[in-house]
Amino acid sequence: MNKKVDFPANTLPISPELLDIVQGFNSNELFWLSGYCTGLAKGRDSSSVVGSANLPLPTQISPSSVDLKVQVLYASQTGNSQEIAESLFETIGQKGLPAQIACLDDFKAKDLAKLQIILLVVSTHGEGEPPDDAIDFLELINSKRGPKLNNIQHAVLALGDSSYEFFCQTGKDFDQAFSQLGSTSLVERVDCDLDYEELSSQWINSVVAKLAELSSSIDLNSNNSAVAGSSNIQVSGVSYTKDKPFVANILANQRITGSSSSKQVHHIEISLEDSGIQYLPGDSIGIWAKNNQQLVNELLALVKLNGEESVLVKDVEKTLKQALTENLEITLINKSFVENYAKQVALTNEKGSKKLLTQVNKDYSAYIKVHQIIDVMTIAPISLKAQQLVDLLKPIKPRIYSISSSLEANPEEAHITVALKESINENSARFGTASHFLTESLKEDDDVLVFIEENKRFKLPEENTPMIMIGPGTGIAPFRSFLQQREEQSSKGDNWLFFGNAHFNTDFLYQTEIQKMQKSGLLTQVDLAFSRDQKNKIYVQDRLLEKAGDVWQWLNEKQASLYVCGDMNHMAKDVEKALITIISEQGNKSQKDAEQYLKTLKKENRYQRDVY
Repeated sequence: MNKKVDFPANTLPISPELLDIVQGFNSNELFWLSGYCTGLAKGRDSSSVVGSANLPLPTQISPSSVDLKVQVLYASQTGNSQEIAESLFETIGQKGLPAQIACLDDFKAKDLAKLQIILLVVSTHGEGEPPDDAIDFLELINSKRGPKLNNIQHAVLALGDSSYEFFCQTGKDFDQAFSQLGSTSLVERVDCDLDYEELSSQWINSVVAKLAELSSSIDLNSNNSAVAGSSNIQVSGVSYTKDKPFVANILANQRITGSSSSKQVHHIEISLEDSGIQYLPGDSIGIWAKNNQQLVNELLALVKLNGEESVLVKDVEKTLKQALTENLEITLINKSFVENYAKQVALTNEKGSKKLLTQVNKDYSAYIKVHQIIDVMTIAPISLKAQQLVDLLKPIKPRIYSISSSLEANPEEAHITVALKESINENSARFGTASHFLTESLKEDDDVLVFIEENKRFKLPEENTPMIMIGPGTGIAPFRSFLQQREEQSSKGDNWLFFGNAHFNTDFLYQTEIQKMQKSGLLTQVDLAFSRDQKNKIYVQDRLLEKAGDVWQWLNEKQASLYVCGDMNHMAKDVEKALITIISEQGNKSQKDAEQYLKTLKKENRYQRDVY
């Protein structure tokens, strides 16, 4: 929401009535207006009276300021791509060139042919999958109905995670599709890892410089520069971001699965006292975790270093042990590490280098799920200098968790629900960096560095709108936040929860709270699926199919909003298949029409997913 600003009397260069109108605009409209007005101002006589109370009507618009048809597009699961796209859009506007901005979900693919410049920011999720709002668009432009894009130029900024095999695959797919349709590159595609800020800013500046060559209306002398980064939570002039996190305190850290459970899940309460930080249900919190000290020591021993060596990390001097503990990624494998380490090995052991590459790359996706950096190095261990080791490793990345509390219900607090990630390979047990840090290392009263990451695409509906929430395992987290918020607001909307896990007795997360919410009437209906409590495994998608008639009634007659949170690669796909079956059978629709019905729910923001 835009915050209205009150100016002192007699200081306005325009009428109060016009100012009221402008302050009602959303961010996209303001960005466009900024660029439009800059272009208009350049056409004015320098003697124009700036202090006039009334803004004169335009008498002429320079053709060069409108001829270049520039469209900024984005597709994002968590909001990072949208934020960068808006930064690009704002920078173009500040330079005096009108442009348009839209989410791919809201833009018709056939309209691409009407453009001159296509600027796309898009993320990749999981094993090379596009975000929800890019799926249909990508499918269409790769089909026979894809528009011809001759005489058009495009630029793509791809976001991804290099610990996955298909790094930035969606951006690569779009770049290739645009080229195959006849478009040429305005600037070369840039693939960004999770630490995307610097590269994305450079890409924005490159794009704007190229636009400058195509339009004389862009003011290259402007001092405005691109700033692309994570969501900022503004607090009395202080901005907490992933680069400038808040030092929070742990209020509670409690295991909420039974001692005999195969899963170790913790409920963690974090104090945001005196930070002024705000968040909404559906948002996430970023955690800067520290690497496990035992793993750090094992890595040092493997490369025959003691950790007291002095190294440079981003031009800051520190000990190697400190860098490995706080600054460097030593768990998640990425292809650049594998290739660069193999090159180092080949200098003294070519056979070992080939063995390493063969073993890791034979089934890369499967290998990286249960192995870490140290496992790769163990295949062909070599001695390294301290700075060599540092230069081989990527910066550590913050881990993002869905917030499982409502700020209204828990002032100055944020709660998270964390499952310890653990795997066993031929060398040892391996743990997730953040999950191990949070569940095993952090105690009550310890400090942790945090920041809020807004999730614009996973938000509560209007307070009286019914909602269906599907969240097995730790996917329950945002729905706890949703329900707390609705309770605080005395919302009248019906709430239906589908929750599943392994066993009722040991894995029913927040059991007491859920039963209390059901008893009070806040939860209209609860359906549970404990997969291992009977011979035949039962999952949340099975419960959905069992209640197909009621699910269809909620969606079609009660106009309920639908939410899914949890594993992207299995649960979310199985749930979507179940939903299409329900819509097809209960709504008497073909498979194609059922799929379109679900797509319509997405476009109406009635089907939202927080999947990982």
